[in-house]
Amino acid sequence: MERQIDVKKERLKLILISATFGTVGLFTHFIPLSSAAIVFYRALLGGAFIVVMMKISGKDINIKSMRDNLAILVLTGFFMALNWVLQFEAFKVSSVAIGTVCYNMMPIFLLIIASFMFNERITIKSGFCIFIATIGVVLVSNVINVGIKSNEVLGCMYGIIGAIFYALIVTFNRKLNQIETHDKVVFQFAFSALIMAIYVGFIEKKSFLIDNSLPQNEIVVGVICMLILSFFHTGFCYVHYFNAVSRLKAETVAILTYIDPVVALFLSYFVLKENMTALQFLGAVLILGSTLFNELSKTSKEIGVKQSLFDSLRSKFRR
Repeated sequence: MERQIDVKKERLKLILISATFGTVGLFTHFIPLSSAAIVFYRALLGGAFIVVMMKISGKDINIKSMRDNLAILVLTGFFMALNWVLQFEAFKVSSVAIGTVCYNMMPIFLLIIASFMFNERITIKSGFCIFIATIGVVLVSNVINVGIKSNEVLGCMYGIIGAIFYALIVTFNRKLNQIETHDKVVFQFAFSALIMAIYVGFIEKKSFLIDNSLPQNEIVVGVICMLILSFFHTGFCYVHYFNAVSRLKAETVAILTYIDPVVALFLSYFVLKENMTALQFLGAVLILGSTLFNELSKTSKEIGVKQSLFDSLRSKFRR
């Protein structure tokens, strides 16, 4: 007899995990390393955690499925590295609030990309959402008051480009054939770590280690935050997130995952003291509101949209 799903329990689990994802920017803020180095550790340690979890649950890595999908796995692994680096750079140059809000435009870019690659129709409602989200970006960037060369505008650009790469990951993941999610993720994490190792060591030429000249308490906090970000946010939460998403309705998941940016905005303002003007806050509401409305207004009559949404939600652990 098939075990009955406890919907309330899965809903609570998703709420807690989404809230946890909203703290990514907070933990990143206290890690005194370059964005590329943070990505290296997050991908390496997070991937290692998932491999250990697989072994404990009796699952093996399927090398053949990886080999059969090698080209797309390499491409998405590269996109993942860029996606994370840009997200963390957005946090560093502007604020957690700005980076998070712009990064959450991913569903908009997924819609645009899918319209070209899969001939998925952009409805009038979706077009309106894109227009409203664009206005939101202008307001969040504060470009009207501070000019185009400000850090706020740069943070918006990093967040938006990161969201584009995030949408590309989701899009190309749909082209993978007969490969388990854990196999796909382990390869993508490993390749992302390799790319960042090469970049940090030979191009950026920065250390993988925290500067010893920093105060001892900053070093300890940085190490603890890096371990939590890698093992807990990227490893542990991903496993439970995927389980919860697969057992709940898409509409429920779409709503509850927006707890993530709300928590990030709250922490940005009250903990990190990163202030937003009234217009920037209005822009954040426009972006998050339009993307949420777009997700909830999708119907199964649109070609491939339902699967697109599910793939999108399944991959949201990368945040």
